[in-house]
Amino acid sequence: MMEKTPKTQVWGSRLITTPDELNVEFCAGRDVIVLPMADEVLIPYDIWTNLAHTKMLGKCGILTQKETSELKKELIELHRLHQQGRFTLDPKKEDVHINVEHFITHTKSIDAGKKMHTGRSRNDQVATDMRLFMRDQIISLINSLSKLVETILKKAEYEKGTIMPGFTHYQPAMLTTTGHWLTAWSQALLRDIARLTSDLQRINLSPLGAAASFGTSWPIDREYTAALMGFDGVEENTLDCISARGEFEANIASSIALMMNHLSTISQDIILLSTPYYNMLSIDDRYVTGSSIMPQKRNPDFAEIIRSKASFSQGTLMSLLSILKGSMSGYNRDAQQTKYLIMDLFREIASAPDVLAGACSTMVFKRDEMLSQSKKGFMNSADVADWMAQKHNLAFRESYNVLSLAVKYSEESGQLTYEGLVKALTENEIEIEITKADVDYLNAPSAMIDQKNHIGGPSSESVSKMIANQQKKLSDYKILLLQITNKIDEAKNDCFEDI
Repeated sequence: MMEKTPKTQVWGSRLITTPDELNVEFCAGRDVIVLPMADEVLIPYDIWTNLAHTKMLGKCGILTQKETSELKKELIELHRLHQQGRFTLDPKKEDVHINVEHFITHTKSIDAGKKMHTGRSRNDQVATDMRLFMRDQIISLINSLSKLVETILKKAEYEKGTIMPGFTHYQPAMLTTTGHWLTAWSQALLRDIARLTSDLQRINLSPLGAAASFGTSWPIDREYTAALMGFDGVEENTLDCISARGEFEANIASSIALMMNHLSTISQDIILLSTPYYNMLSIDDRYVTGSSIMPQKRNPDFAEIIRSKASFSQGTLMSLLSILKGSMSGYNRDAQQTKYLIMDLFREIASAPDVLAGACSTMVFKRDEMLSQSKKGFMNSADVADWMAQKHNLAFRESYNVLSLAVKYSEESGQLTYEGLVKALTENEIEIEITKADVDYLNAPSAMIDQKNHIGGPSSESVSKMIANQQKKLSDYKILLLQITNKIDEAKNDCFEDI
């Protein structure tokens, strides 16, 4: 008998496999976790901007070599302390920037700390910190999405010939394949990766040196600091650098909202197809949750949570768009709220692609049941109408009218009958020869699917091509992302060279 890991939740005794830890955590959400201070999240980024700025001040002769070395040494020491969990923010010092400056100037008694703020403002400092933070978050999200797409494409390859019903209006519509259904999911997610990659490239410009909005009289080198932080260049106009706070957050939130809509659609598909009433797929025990009162329950909570987080994403986007719509050019304190919104958004959705990838990799499609359902509900009707129009040179509308009556006359049998089709042809005064062998052929789901081998169709051949094309697109995005991350890593290593 299989040994089970002791469970910590009240439900789940009926399950064979222990619930996935990430799934349980994802579904519990913020119920039992403590959120960090917003600026605590920015500590490593603020240290990075301070290091880059300090090196630049030294390079430009604004700081002496001794002052530069002292500041670098203490900033790197602060970095170590933070990594060890030994540096926390003092709320009385207002924000991360003043906490860092106070640590250098007062805690470490470095007089040069009083010069760290030379040639900049907290306005350009926080704008830079936020770009570094959002850059990391986007990279992480793209990596998670890439793994989800890979999981879906692997499943699509395995199920490319599996026949299943297709639906419109939640009603049986036309025949398709599971591979076709799955590559619809992955195609949408590839658009999300494309949007997020574009967002990544758009924010990868440095606002540092814009100061309060109007530049500085100090002889600074903005391109040098940009390079030290792995940016592609400088965001040029200093007034726009600061006025744009919230714009990039909203742009990213828009991409995330669209992504979450796609994850929500996938989740809804999984919820419906896994109900005993559709009965087309089963969710692995690791990705269901139970009830505190109903022992039999196997609930797809992860999918429901994803749906709700899609709504949360849309609300966050609207908040971000609204905050700055009436602001005058330059810094306005309204922008502070955009920091909390985008941080909350990233925190809420971060695990969604990973949880969904786990669920998709382990779910099982019920092939026999789906094939059985594909033979019901006259889902071959449109295909039969097309066949008649092509083979007997009829107008499609004539074929459509024949099939409408043929379905009516075959209702009791549950699928198209030879007698019903002949009767419909007679009533429409169409004289063509239809055999029982023709009807048997037309009632075979695989025969109808095989006809749809054009680009993007549900046949195995078409699905195979889609899988190959999508894998190529994904590979191209991964190569581009690797180039970006390698450049960032090299810049960080250069900036933190003394570690």
